[in-house]
Amino acid sequence: MTIKPLIWGGALGVLTSTLPVLAETRFNGDMIQGKPVITRLDVESLEPGKQHEFYFRVAGQNNAGQHYYLPVSVLKGEAPGKKVMLVAGVHANEMNPYLTVHKVKERLAVEALKGTVTIVHQFNIPGLIANVREFVPSGPVKVNENLNRQANTEDTRTSGQRYSHSIWNDLLKHNADYAIDMHTANPTTFPLFAYTDYSIPAVKEMTRLFGVDVAFSSQSQTTVDGAYNGIGVPAFTLEIGARDVYEPELVERAVDGTLNFLRHIQLIEGEVMQPELPVETEHWEDVRAEFGGFVVPKVQLLDKVKKGDLMFVQYDAFGHEVKQYHSPADGVVVQIIQNPMAESGSQLGSVVY
Repeated sequence: MTIKPLIWGGALGVLTSTLPVLAETRFNGDMIQGKPVITRLDVESLEPGKQHEFYFRVAGQNNAGQHYYLPVSVLKGEAPGKKVMLVAGVHANEMNPYLTVHKVKERLAVEALKGTVTIVHQFNIPGLIANVREFVPSGPVKVNENLNRQANTEDTRTSGQRYSHSIWNDLLKHNADYAIDMHTANPTTFPLFAYTDYSIPAVKEMTRLFGVDVAFSSQSQTTVDGAYNGIGVPAFTLEIGARDVYEPELVERAVDGTLNFLRHIQLIEGEVMQPELPVETEHWEDVRAEFGGFVVPKVQLLDKVKKGDLMFVQYDAFGHEVKQYHSPADGVVVQIIQNPMAESGSQLGSVVY
């Protein structure tokens, strides 16, 4: 096993990562809907100049003794170059990411690529089947797990931890020089938004190429992007609107941002655009409900607000106003409740500043 040194640089092109080099892609001989099944992916071992489509079999089984299978595409150019990982569906009921990666794939001509794009089309199969955000165990103990809080877990006690461990070690970890994990707000709604780590220069530069409205800088070790950043692979989380719906304008902007980034690292040809800089911040405050009832927003996404400005009005079951909620700070509105029903403690919205 070969180990590469970890080098962080100030630009996208000046870094390598401490990653064991996999020896091969492992095929187990099975086929599903005409696609070969793999249990480990090594994009370096695949034939260049070709689009590959697989089902990745996750380690472990559900309570019926069946495996879960993730649809994965690898677009490997004839010419060598950078490796980019696009991930959709870690939170399974977030629809815009699925459609974003589909459209990115449609617009890439594999014969023109200088490098490799790997797409995990559907990450959280149990959650997708149940149409919920989290991983849903099939056994009698129903404790759902947030896969984006254990992306690189070494703990394999629960079914969700085993699921995460398998995907990270046999699919994600070794196959990227850059990664974008795509999500939506849940249960509120976002503009085009980035959770990103501006303390890493390469991640900051990468984020700015996507044309997001707001970039919120924070550090994490257990999210997909945090796990990648922890091993020297620049990554961030791209938030694309709201869950459960298809928002064509936001999806198109996410596609454009992804392609712009691929042009920047010379994986595809074309002019690199320099988008307007987003609102860039490290400060965030939520507005939360004190009562149960129906909530009507009085602001829109990306509105600039002053501390004390009216943001939401809440009504009881008889239609009487019970509470007005005001901005906790001078800033920009980045989240608004999607479903007007709220219970005590529900997040109604958020302001960054």
